[in-house]
Amino acid sequence: MMKNSIKPSVTGTRSGYVIRFTCPECHHENAIVINMPKSYYKESRDGTCGKCRKHFNVLTPGQN
Repeated sequence: MMKNSIKPSVTGTRSGYVIRFTCPECHHENAIVINMPKSYYKESRDGTCGKCRKHFNVLTPGQN
């Protein structure tokens, strides 16, 4: 059976169709490129650090 683990949450920022977030473990800046406009407006998404490979729940601010 798979172990049920809770992913830590980090806050990301929007810049164009890119979501940027910084890994709290290794302080590496990561980017998630959004290629579908519908998924751009999601409030949270799964992200992985490119350096240490930790998984996070990336929260993004809503559009005002």
